[in-house]
Amino acid sequence: MPNNKVIEKKQIEFGPVDIANWKTVNIDKLSDEKKEKYIKRKEAIDLYLKDKNKVEEISKITGVYKEEITRLVKRCLQIDEEGEMWGYRALLPYKRLKSYDKKYEGLKSDETVNFTGAFSLLLKRYPKIKEKIHDSYLNKEKDSIDKTIISIKYIYKKFLAACHEENISENDYPFNTKDKGRRTLYSYLKDLENKLYSQSSKRYGKDVQRYANSTGKGTNSNLEILRPYERVQFDGHRIDAIFSLTFKTLEGDEITSVLERIWLLVIIDVATRAVLSYHISLNQEFTAYDVLLCIKKAIVPKEKIEFTIPGFKYSEGGGFASLRIPETQWASWNELLYDNAKANLSKYVRDKLTRVIGCSVNAGPVQMPERRGIIERFFRTLEENGFHRLPSTTGSNIKDPRRNKPEEKAIKYNISIDHLEEITELLIANYNETPHDGISGFTPLELMQQRIDRGLIPSQMVKEKQDELLLLSINVQRTVRGSVKSGKRPFINFEGAQYRSEVLSRSPSLIGTKLDLLVNPTDIRVVKAFLPDGAEFGFLTAVGKWGVIPHTLQLRKEINKAKSKKLIHFTESDDPIETYNKHLLLTAKQKKSSRNKLAKLQDNIKNYKNDTAVETEMPINSFSTTKIGFVDDNKTNRLQHLKDSKIFKTYNF
Repeated sequence: MPNNKVIEKKQIEFGPVDIANWKTVNIDKLSDEKKEKYIKRKEAIDLYLKDKNKVEEISKITGVYKEEITRLVKRCLQIDEEGEMWGYRALLPYKRLKSYDKKYEGLKSDETVNFTGAFSLLLKRYPKIKEKIHDSYLNKEKDSIDKTIISIKYIYKKFLAACHEENISENDYPFNTKDKGRRTLYSYLKDLENKLYSQSSKRYGKDVQRYANSTGKGTNSNLEILRPYERVQFDGHRIDAIFSLTFKTLEGDEITSVLERIWLLVIIDVATRAVLSYHISLNQEFTAYDVLLCIKKAIVPKEKIEFTIPGFKYSEGGGFASLRIPETQWASWNELLYDNAKANLSKYVRDKLTRVIGCSVNAGPVQMPERRGIIERFFRTLEENGFHRLPSTTGSNIKDPRRNKPEEKAIKYNISIDHLEEITELLIANYNETPHDGISGFTPLELMQQRIDRGLIPSQMVKEKQDELLLLSINVQRTVRGSVKSGKRPFINFEGAQYRSEVLSRSPSLIGTKLDLLVNPTDIRVVKAFLPDGAEFGFLTAVGKWGVIPHTLQLRKEINKAKSKKLIHFTESDDPIETYNKHLLLTAKQKKSSRNKLAKLQDNIKNYKNDTAVETEMPINSFSTTKIGFVDDNKTNRLQHLKDSKIFKTYNF
């Protein structure tokens, strides 16, 4: 049992009394007399808290009176303004723990008086006054219509008004002083700002408060990151430029219109500043699937693209790590730092990062770019050296002089998504081959090569996990449907389509059984099924046109959503993608969002038009883009127009 009930009470209120966490005292700063007294006090308190000796015995051992020991214990267990126990600090001789508790009533303004502690006593006696001061300073007043920051002078007026409301007479503090407590209030507010730093920082703007709340609370997490791929940063950025899309209407008319602003997603290596991958998203807000595509591109060895813009070509090194450094092919990182945004936090993304890649995740605060300073500086560099030099740039803000009718310029020069992809590819390749002051004048790829040559080799993904299905696949569970009585053969439903196979149709015993499905979201015509015991069952193919035309999971969801809203209608014999394309062509004249979706659909067909079904013998029909209203990709004429307009000749990307 503890020596007395004081400790019991503290343990109930604050938990166990742990002297190991008490703040200590630098006794070398004390005089010999104070040092000797402090050491005796500390020895007495330590013996008391160990609870092996009675107070009388402790007094004989240390020479500290037993009444003094009890008083000192109570002092040590008091809580300071930061919510910590005073601990050993309370044993310092002549250390004052509380404010003065004097009476200041009846004093006249011409009397010479030391008013130290008078303000603290006032707030202690009249808690409503204290509450009024705090609410005004921290802008918490519930009945306030004006939410602007209240000035110190106005807070002083509110302070005096609150004193009158408490019926404090003119002969009492603060009215009996020359400045009526003005300077004391100002000093109190200054102390309040220091004590409530995070809350009071709001007075200097939301950005200051956000910065105060999110940085400087611990050690610098970026120190001593030397090994390539030890830590990477991920973020998304809206490109400061407008791009266009050319399409044919259902009537055969060709239209060029602007798209919504486009996202650029990037993964960058902290140790070397090398950009490992990027992904361009045409979605209004980038999705979890966009994030995983960017992750995939950072791990799968890079392939060069064929530039069509005159003068565009890679440097000798290729501009990307996996093109130049073999050890980075299929390399994976240990930690990924990223913004705590909705798409990033999905269980789908976290599962892939931890289970497949095997890295830890460090999700920083939302809208806190300081936590990802390296990647934010990269985005600024990319804009200044690239996108801000395009005729269709929006500039860094609406008042930027470089912003000169960007939508008109995007249409005039037909600056398309294809151009964006090539511009981004070359900008990032050049960035990786450019010396940086932040890494001692090395280029990111030079520094990465040097670190790897020193033996700091990143870990590589095992071959079993290099399969695209494992990297991007999702796992779902579906119940086998069907009926022997009605003659309906077994099937499963997934995202509005029935999936069947020859084997499943001959397995009526599986009706009612839950199968695990491995789904590749880049092409969901076919899914891979597993039995409840984990044994592979085989591939299931979507029935009808859903099983013929290549399409992504996201596209299927968009089409089903449009159908549920009765924006489109199709039967089992109809082509849902063609139906959806016609809908987009009708709405693309007026809506930018429809143009972005149309551009995604074009990209989907371009990537998959020569594809075949995964591990099935079912042939894939050739898919004519002109059949559903796409413009033939006549890049030659468009690029000649761009070359003649000297857009890319003028700006040296």
